[in-house]
Amino acid sequence: MRIFLAEDNEDNYLIVKSNLKKVEEPVELLWAQDGEIGIEMLEHEDDIDLFLVDIEMPKIGGLDLTVWIREQQRFADKPIIAVTASVFAEMKKMYLEKGFNFILEKPFSRKEFLEILQKAMNVS
Repeated sequence: MRIFLAEDNEDNYLIVKSNLKKVEEPVELLWAQDGEIGIEMLEHEDDIDLFLVDIEMPKIGGLDLTVWIREQQRFADKPIIAVTASVFAEMKKMYLEKGFNFILEKPFSRKEFLEILQKAMNVS
């Protein structure tokens, strides 16, 4: 499984990387430190199974990155999980309207992370 993470905070990247060690199947994690780098990386990628996208990032934020991902035919049906501390009801609605499939609230536990990953990918 190939997972793409757009996250500007290295500590959060390390948390995701650590949590992915608990997934039973092998996972390759690709990491972009902001949305601009993410677009540059994804222009050369075709085989991503799932996206984890932080909302608040410099240069190009998570909402704009997600809109761009959804415009790419090769990624149109791939699950995208918003990773954010902004989880007010109106924000959740907007995230889903912008193309996210799931919302993972920061800070999150390993259990919460693995549960949402399983929902997104049917990974046991």
